[in-house]
Amino acid sequence: MKLVSGQKAPLFVAKDIFGNTIDLDQIQNQKILLSFFRYAECAMCNLQISKIMKHKEAIDKKGIKLITVFESPAESLKVSIADRHNFDFTIIADTNRDLYNLYKVRPSWLKTMQTMSVKGFQHLSEAIQLGFKAGGKVEGTFHQIPADFLIGKDKEIQIAHYGNSVIDHFPLEELLLNI
Repeated sequence: MKLVSGQKAPLFVAKDIFGNTIDLDQIQNQKILLSFFRYAECAMCNLQISKIMKHKEAIDKKGIKLITVFESPAESLKVSIADRHNFDFTIIADTNRDLYNLYKVRPSWLKTMQTMSVKGFQHLSEAIQLGFKAGGKVEGTFHQIPADFLIGKDKEIQIAHYGNSVIDHFPLEELLLNI
């Protein structure tokens, strides 16, 4: 059963890609945007990260801590995400899918196929124009669908968004307007 707005966020302790401990319960006085992605070389995921980085200043001003979760190993994430993007957020390598399972973030072939639309091809074209390669190394579940959770300072889920396709993240503009 999917998580919903209004319920307590499942707490976890995990390591980021640099070995630092991330304890959700210990993050105080900050909202948290917990975003689930596919794998390090996913062009659509890298496009979303680049969009996040364009809004990073506004995210920071709103007092939101960004935590991202990928299935790829830490070394791949360091090369494909950390070294490629001027990043300033937490990246967790969840190769065992512990956090995906905790937050009920599931793969779907049907939703992956729904990505093959005009909008999906526009996103892919935009990703390629930015230098992200289509068909990169798959380190995880190819048909993984993204999800985003805005968690309040009280650790209650304010927004629970499960994607309907590979490109379906909660709109950042809407997130920033409604906080």
